[in-house]
Amino acid sequence: MSNPMIQAASCYDVLCVSPVGLEESEEFALGMRDLRRRLPGARRWYVVADGQEPPMPTDFMAWSDAPFLLVILNPALLVSGNLEAELLALVDNAATDCVLPSDPRGFVPGVFIDYASRPGFDRFVARLAAGPRQMPFDGRSPWLYLVDRQTLATCAADVTSWHDLPAALGERAAIAGHAFVHSYSDYYDNDRAEMLRLIPDGVHTLLDIGGGAGNFGLAFMRERGGQATLLEQNRVMAAAARQKGLTVLEGDSRDITLTERYDCVSFLDVLEHIPDPLAALLKARQALKPGGYVLLSVPNVGHWSVVWDLLEGRFDYIPVGILCTTHVRFFSRSGLQTLLDDAGLSVERWENSASPLPEPLAAFLACRTAQGVALDLESLATDSFHVLACCPGGV
Repeated sequence: MSNPMIQAASCYDVLCVSPVGLEESEEFALGMRDLRRRLPGARRWYVVADGQEPPMPTDFMAWSDAPFLLVILNPALLVSGNLEAELLALVDNAATDCVLPSDPRGFVPGVFIDYASRPGFDRFVARLAAGPRQMPFDGRSPWLYLVDRQTLATCAADVTSWHDLPAALGERAAIAGHAFVHSYSDYYDNDRAEMLRLIPDGVHTLLDIGGGAGNFGLAFMRERGGQATLLEQNRVMAAAARQKGLTVLEGDSRDITLTERYDCVSFLDVLEHIPDPLAALLKARQALKPGGYVLLSVPNVGHWSVVWDLLEGRFDYIPVGILCTTHVRFFSRSGLQTLLDDAGLSVERWENSASPLPEPLAAFLACRTAQGVALDLESLATDSFHVLACCPGGV
């Protein structure tokens, strides 16, 4: 018999721990608005600010009298629209006291991740309904979970960290196979190691513009033995990069005067965030030594995920990806080539990051081709452009 409390409009409280480094970003602000929108049954939110320790499970019992508690240890999440309903339904099971959504670390077998937009994410989640609704807990580090108050009251004294609660419950914890979350908490942390091989051997000094926590610069120093400088406006990420041994210029790239000269300047998924990308490239040219290089990674607005969404009348900004909410410029291959030409940069290497079309869209487009519509299939199957360019004859 269904628990009547689960049918209540507001039957759970939320304990949310803010992330480090993202809390001041527009991307996270958008993500939090979407997260709250998709949790309409939340009665109260207890938000633990960055740098503060969350209350112990035993202490939290005095704060909240809700029948269920949703613990969000990583709020930098895209969440499925059915998250609330699925978690509440499964925790109503007599054998289940704690439920986590599935995520890229483990989900319904036989379904492949192919989302790159919000509608694509929703289409992916819909396919999960063909698999089991509940799966055994596999010991993964929890990002988010729902636990009932009675269980929390019983085990709180034996659990010293919210991260440990699902594992402490063992078989009484489960994974919701039809609900799904995707984390973007590593937004500033990617080392972009795949870009290193585009850098010529003669490059010994690198200026990485907008490189987050400096992991690409660190990878460059470790693999090439060179020196890397980071230009980053996020103060938390700039501080993290300094701790890793990088030289850091903190501030907006448009306002900082570059006095040093480098063998290479990199913009890895950065140009699309800059209102005047041409001015940014011209400034980068002035920071290059003679014969220096500019390394770029730029998302492709002609990717199939954007085209599919537009066919459905959608163009939804999200915290990450091609339609990231802080993107102010969008590029196709021809548009990026024109920008490089205007900046006086000559392409040395150009590689497309492949992302094949899903079969349903490929079949639909094949019919359009037969009717005389010219398609750029290479562009549709490219999620981003990786480019190494130089200044002919130096700066």
